[in-house]
Amino acid sequence: MIDINLLRQQPDTVRNALINRQKDSKVVDDITSLDTNRRQLLVQVEKLRSDQNILSRQFKGKPTEDQIKEAGEIKEKIKTIEINLKETEDKQNLLLEEIPNIPAEDVPVGKDETENQVFKTVGDIPKFDFQPLDHADLGEKLGIIDIKKAAEISGSRFGYFKGQGAILEMAVMNYAFNKLAQKGWVGMIPPVMIKSDTEWKCGYSSNKNLFNAYYSVPEDDLIFISSSEHSVVPYHMNEILDAKDLPLKYINFSPCFRREAGTYGKDMKGMLRVHFFNKVEMNVFTLPDYKISDDMCMEMLNHEEELMQELEIPYQVVKACTGDLPQPNRRMYDINSWFPGQNNYRETQSCSNCGDYQSRRLNTKVKINGKNEFVHILNATLITDRAVLAIIENHQQADGSIKIPKVLHPFTHFEVINPIHS
Repeated sequence: MIDINLLRQQPDTVRNALINRQKDSKVVDDITSLDTNRRQLLVQVEKLRSDQNILSRQFKGKPTEDQIKEAGEIKEKIKTIEINLKETEDKQNLLLEEIPNIPAEDVPVGKDETENQVFKTVGDIPKFDFQPLDHADLGEKLGIIDIKKAAEISGSRFGYFKGQGAILEMAVMNYAFNKLAQKGWVGMIPPVMIKSDTEWKCGYSSNKNLFNAYYSVPEDDLIFISSSEHSVVPYHMNEILDAKDLPLKYINFSPCFRREAGTYGKDMKGMLRVHFFNKVEMNVFTLPDYKISDDMCMEMLNHEEELMQELEIPYQVVKACTGDLPQPNRRMYDINSWFPGQNNYRETQSCSNCGDYQSRRLNTKVKINGKNEFVHILNATLITDRAVLAIIENHQQADGSIKIPKVLHPFTHFEVINPIHS
C-alpha cells in the first residue's frame, strides 16, 4: 500500500504512475475527495469531544436536566459522525488498495510485457545438426516426463517428473538452495498454506485481475501459496527489526500453486505453465533506502545469472516496463532463458524490489535514530522447474540423450540421461 501522504503531497506523481501502469487515474481524485471529507469529519468529532469535556467540567454536583440533555445530544452527534467517519475510511482504504506501487524513475514506460526492454544477452544459442525437440516430446521419449498420465489423474496443466527426470529436478533444487545457504542466506521451508488476511497483506490479491489467481480452502480460511514469498515475507509481520541485523536474507524452498485463470490456450503443451511447481526463492528485508534496496536487487539478480551460467543455459535479462509490473513492485527484472524446442526465450526467473509497499500492510518496521520506519522488501526467483525444462532442451544430443551440467553431477550421480532401449 502506498503512503497516503505521497498522494496528498504529490497527487500528479501518483496519477502519472497509474497512467503508465495502464490503470484508471480517476481513483486519485476519488481518494482525495474522501480524504478531505474524512479530515473534516475528524475536526467535527474533535470539536464535539472538546464541547463534551467543557460541559463535564461545568457539572457541580448533580447535573441539571438541561446539562443532561445537552450531553446526550453531543453523544448522539459523535456517534453519528463516527459511523460516517468509519464508512468514509473504509471506502478510502478500499480505493487505496487499488493503487499499485509507484515505479522507479528508470522503469521503461510500456503497456505490457511486449514492451519490456532487453538490456543484456548472455550465452550462445546452441546450434544443432538435428531438429531439436521440446521438453515434452523429449521427456516422453526418455521416460523422464509424463504429461499424459498426469492429465488422466489431475487434468490439464500438470505433469510428472519420473526416473532420472525426478532426480534431475531434485538436483537442481538442492544445488540452488545450497548455493545460497553456503553464502550465508538463512534457509526456509515455509508453510504452503496461509490465512487469507496474510495473503492480502502481501499486496497481490487487491488487484482485481489477480484476486482469483490462487487456490483456496474457504472453510478453513486458507490459501495455497503461489510462491514462498507469500509465507516468508509475513514472517516478520508486526515486528520492529534491529537495524544492525539488516539485510535479512532468506533462501526458501516450496511447492507453488497457481490457478492460471484466464490463460486457457496459452502454453498448453508441456510444463511451462502448470498449476503446481517447485521453486527456490530469495526474500530480503533491507533498510528503507532505495539505493540500498536497489543494490540488493542487483545482488539477487547476479545470483540468478550466476546460476544460469553454471547450468549452461543461454538467457536474456529484461527490464520490465510499467505495464508489466506486479502490483507491489517498484521495479522488476526478468531472466528469459532460451528454449530450443520453441526457438524462443521464455521467462524462468524474476527479481523485484517492492520498497515499503508490502511492509506497510505487514507492519514490518526497523528502528532508525529512535524512529520506526517501514523496511524495504525484495523477492527473487532463484530457480523453478522451468530451469529443468531448459536444461533438457538445451543439452539434448543427436542420439536423444541429455548431458547434465557439471555442477549437478554430485547431486544426480549421473552425467547423462540416455534413451531407453527396448
